Amino acid sequence: MDTVPYRGNLLLPRVNEELCIGCGACEFACPVRLERAIRVSGKNLQTSAAVPAKARTPKRTVPNDFPF
Repeated sequence: MDTVPYRGNLLLPRVNEELCIGCGACEFACPVRLERAIRVSGKNLQTSAAVPAKARTPKRTVPNDFPF
């Protein structure tokens, strides 16, 4: 889970589908209320997440306190 620029200083959440296991932790932690910015639904076929490449780790340019 990371964020991508949207408009001005706004960021949108983005889920890396290769790493997502559908646990819903990002939806639970989402600070947006009444309706969450991230919605997780179950997967038809349970699989293992891909091993994340260390080179893919994004550098945070905007400090935030998102728990992931």
